Order: sequence, then C-alpha cells, then structure tokens
Amino acid sequence: MERSVRSRILLSTACTLHVVYAAAQVYLHPTVGMQSTYTGACMVTGCSGTYYDSGGNGANYLDNTNSIFRTFCPSTPGTCVRATFTQFSMNDRFWLCPGPANCCDYLQILNGPVQNSPALYSGCQVSPGVVTANNPSGCLTFRFTSDGTINYPGWTATLSCVACAIGPTGNTNSDCIASTPVCGDQTFSDASPGPGITAEGCAGCVVSENYTNWYEVMVQSNGTLSFTINPNNNADDFDPVVFGPNVGCGALGTPVRCSYAIGAGNGNTGLGNGASDTSEDVFGDQWVSPINALAGQRYFVMVNGWSPNSGTNGFLLDWTGTASLDCTLLPVELMDLRAECEAGTPVLKWITATEQANAGFHIERSPDGVLWEDIGWMHGAGSTQRPVSYRFEDKDPMPLRPAYYRLRQVDVNGIEERSGTLFMKACEVAGGFRLVPNPVEDRTEMIFDTDGTPTGMLEIMIVDALGRTLSQFSTELAAGHSTIPIQVKSLPSGAYAVVLRQLSDGRTLRSRLVKP
Repeated sequence: MERSVRSRILLSTACTLHVVYAAAQVYLHPTVGMQSTYTGACMVTGCSGTYYDSGGNGANYLDNTNSIFRTFCPSTPGTCVRATFTQFSMNDRFWLCPGPANCCDYLQILNGPVQNSPALYSGCQVSPGVVTANNPSGCLTFRFTSDGTINYPGWTATLSCVACAIGPTGNTNSDCIASTPVCGDQTFSDASPGPGITAEGCAGCVVSENYTNWYEVMVQSNGTLSFTINPNNNADDFDPVVFGPNVGCGALGTPVRCSYAIGAGNGNTGLGNGASDTSEDVFGDQWVSPINALAGQRYFVMVNGWSPNSGTNGFLLDWTGTASLDCTLLPVELMDLRAECEAGTPVLKWITATEQANAGFHIERSPDGVLWEDIGWMHGAGSTQRPVSYRFEDKDPMPLRPAYYRLRQVDVNGIEERSGTLFMKACEVAGGFRLVPNPVEDRTEMIFDTDGTPTGMLEIMIVDALGRTLSQFSTELAAGHSTIPIQVKSLPSGAYAVVLRQLSDGRTLRSRLVKP
C-alpha cells in the first residue's frame, strides 16, 4: 500500500473537507483527504493533547479510510514529538489483505513531516507503545488505512514533546516569523529541515506544511512579482504560496497565489510561465500568474517541499519579475536578539539594523513555549537606517524556572510580526539577603546585607517551581532590626523562591530556599 512521492493525489476525487476536532487539545484521525489528497488535516504544532482514531473516545474507528494522514510537530525548539499509546485494538487480519502481516486495517507512524517519511511502526497486531520522532523536524506523521468490513476500538495516544538533540532549532526561515528578507533580484539556494515550530500557511489551496522556507518581500517600485523555483533534484516536488499584501505572520489570511499541483509532474514551478490562474489544486500545471505589485507593498512567500528528500536537496529561487525589491524598506531588520542573566535578572537585548514606521515591541514570555503573556513594551525608533540597540529587564521573572521569550513588533499601521523564540535557563537568584538556616526544616530568617536592609512596608512571598505563590504576608521592619523570620514547617520538600518586594518603590529581592 505504500505510494510514491507523487501519491499525495487521493485515488478518489472527493473534495469534502474533514472537520478537525481540536477542542481541549483532543485530536481525531481524519477519514477524508482535503482537496483530493491524502492530507486529512492541517499540521498541528504543540506539545500536549490526546489523539484518537476516527471514532474518538469509546467508539470504533470508521470504515474505508484510504491511507489518510495527519502530522504533529513540536512547538518548542530542541524537542521531538512523542506518542504514548495507552489503548490499541485493531487486529483485523485476512490472508488476502494487502497490509503488513495481512492486516486489513493498519496504522503507520512515520518519522518526519510527510506521508512517505520512513516508518517507525506499521501494523495492527501489537500496540506501538511509545514512539518518538528522531528527525530534524521533530515531527511524527500518522497514516491510517481501514477497509469496509470489520472495525475495532482503535487507539488512544497521549502526545508530548521530549528533549531531542536532532530536533528543530527554531528561529529559522522554516517559520514565517524568521523569513529571509529579499533585498533585490537575487537567487537563493535553500533547503529546509521541516515545517518549523509554528503552524501557519494552511489556507486556500495549500493544506499542509512539510519542508518550508519563508521569504519576506518589500516592493520598491511598481511592477510584476514573479519567480521560478528550480529543484536541485527534479524528482523533488515543491509548491509556491504567496500571502499579502501587507499582512503579518500572525494573520496571513488566504494566499493570493497558490499552486498545489502534482498532476503535471515535478520540476520547475512558480509565478509566471504564461499562467493566468491565481490558484490551482493537485490537477494544475504548476504555474500561477504573476502579481501586479505596487511600491511599498509587502508579501510573504512560502516554498513548500513535499518529497522526503526535498528538505535536504533544496532548490534555487530566481526572481524574474519587473518590480524592484529592497529589504531596507522592511519594517524592522533584526540583527541580533539574545537573553542573558544579569545579577539574577533575565535581560533581553536586541539590535535592529533598520526600522521603517516601527511603533515598538511587545515583550512576551512563556513557561513552555505554548502559552504566552505580554510582560512589557519598548517604543521603537520609528524610521531609521541606523542600528538601534534595545534592552529590557524582566523584573518579575518566573522563579526557579526556565522561560521562553520573544518579541512582537508592531508597525504604526497596526501590522504585527513575532520574532523567533529564545529559550533561557533559570537565572541564579539575586542576592540582597541570606536565608539562615538553608536548607531548613521549620523556621528560617532573612538576614540582609549590611547596607541592603529595606525600609517601609514589605511583602514576602514563597513561590514554588511552578510559579505558584504558596505563602504571602506583609510586614514592616522595626527600627534597628535587620532580619525577618519565616515559617516553612507546612511546606512539602522541594526548592522554593523567597521573594521580597518593597512596596514603596517596587524593589524586588529573591533568594532560593531548600526544604529537604
């Protein structure tokens, strides 16, 4: 039942869209391919959830699913997706059935983001157990086949992400937020490790990300925007997708140009070559029409590779239109972005090479790379062709825990873009006072440095490794005193942060406490 690279055309031409159930991070396996393909649902990036067969929890899977697949990828750099099967039942076998071990219904788990990635599991008799991706994308693809007769309860799997040295690094042009600026009529030679750590671009004729490269194009003068994607290996399959004008990575919308063609074969594809259509499905000729672009417009181009080796082999991207391009007109050209610990405080530093109508930056933080909160704002320089340096202190960091940071840049016209994601280990807790004794069983005292005794009303908090405040009280130091007693008898064993905030000026001190 294995199909070639070109097998993303579904044997049936049914175009019904399958509804993807994603509420509360519950995922069902689709039964029908989108747009006459084997792709059953848009790629999911995330590190949690429960994945069921098409019947869902407590019901049998459905009949007549023809090798439909869906892909799960990590949303955190340096991790790979893991599927832990807690229930598995589909031992439907008959000597005439073409599946592995004569399985009539069977599941395949593939090591990569495309339907022809190498199989880590293929069968129906024994549960896959625990399956972990081991590829640069960090993705697992699940492909399921069932016939029209007997069906079983299927599977239940818990999805998670685990540390993976080979997994995605983040901050590459596999994601829109790290698009490569196009600074003129220049030819790019590019390849891709996978679809990136953000699910995006699944709209219009494109139904899946696989091996993606993103480019950000700013039009300097009126003219046509067109290009040719020339595979380094003509057996590889690439698709061109263009979003715009003047959209942001967080809200790309429907592509203005899109080819999903495979019926015409592989080889060159792109915008131009005499094409007059703006979008085409799998039965197209691989070419769509150029864009009549205006000066000042911005577009995002996604090149999507479908072949198992396309991410390694890569392609040449040649710009062939009459519009001139200039990356100095991009709203923000980010030269450097880093996170460092300074005196126990996380500090973000970044440098922009140029800015165009930049209102500023929201600073966002996350404990897991999935759930984000806005923790600050820095005004931008507006428009400048000179480098600008920025510095932001996270004055209320999550104690004892690593964190993820990113920037959300906002133009004066409201268009937003996010930077790549930075991972930062927990900073060593800042000084200012000592806890004696420490480790402690029942009672400890905060002893302040000679010249660091705080004054006025103080707020004391004990915070666990999850960032939860377990104890909180206010006090005022009496004249001549430089210690504050703290009771910890009721705390379970573990590591904690003792946080002191001086209410008069917001000054914050922290120290680490251990209870054996």
